[in-house]
Amino acid sequence: MSDTNRTNERSNEPDERTQPVDETTTDRRTMLKAGGTALAAGAGLTASTGSAAAVSTFDVEVREIDSGWSGPDPLPVVDELFVFIHGWFGDSTVRSQAADVAEALEDGGYEPDEYIGIQWDATTINFIGATAETENVGEIVAGLAEDFYDGGGGNIRLVGHSLGGRAVLETINALEDGYEIETVAPLGAAANGDMVCDVDGTFADSWYDGIADNAGEVRNYHSENDSTVGAAYGGLTGNALGADGSDCPDEVADTYADIDVTDSVGNHFAFLGDDLVGEDLAAAIVDGEGADHGEAPENGGGWW
Repeated sequence: MSDTNRTNERSNEPDERTQPVDETTTDRRTMLKAGGTALAAGAGLTASTGSAAAVSTFDVEVREIDSGWSGPDPLPVVDELFVFIHGWFGDSTVRSQAADVAEALEDGGYEPDEYIGIQWDATTINFIGATAETENVGEIVAGLAEDFYDGGGGNIRLVGHSLGGRAVLETINALEDGYEIETVAPLGAAANGDMVCDVDGTFADSWYDGIADNAGEVRNYHSENDSTVGAAYGGLTGNALGADGSDCPDEVADTYADIDVTDSVGNHFAFLGDDLVGEDLAAAIVDGEGADHGEAPENGGGWW
């Protein structure tokens, strides 16, 4: 466990694959790129992932973030904790999405002590509003993580899909100085590729500082087959973070790696439960042998 620069005292005590994601889409939304802003049009979308058996097998506990006065329950204080954040319209399937990712990680050789799904209010036709809400989600999860470490917790492995990929990066940006989440993995992140850059300090409002200071390792899984994210981000000259990776491979933090899983991930939902994603992330966690920038090892819900 990396506890570099943690100033808060805390204990350091020793520490059948599911079927591919089932996408059921009615009147699927059309995403348009206009003036650099993603707009949502149309109505009605559902998506389901995983199965009741998978959820039961991995016993995913949900921590709900809402607009009420009470905050979510604390994270369980354990040696190894898996935390998953869903994306747009993913509220109702957070357990099954988290279970799909967890099963792929287990197949890759990593088994945490507890599984947590973060549920937030992402069911809205206001995509711009949902995007903005990921900053609030990140701040709340950061507070939960700080309490986890203060209580003697070990390692957090934080995974987010689509807008959840934004939320996990917002989380490390929101952490107070001295805290560090060991592993952060955006899957098909709904963001522009320059948001992880630090080019002569011009991206001061990006996630660069959080990645550099508050994460042991960030592994950004992207696929060129993710036309959902690719159509809405990056524009004519930039990258979509979840489809193409960062815009600045030479200007990212040392703790950041772009992991290209195009050969394995065929669409936006396919990150969830993908064998190659699970194999690479598990290796990075267990052995520190995940792929270096840009290449994953060879392998013989919500919408956003």
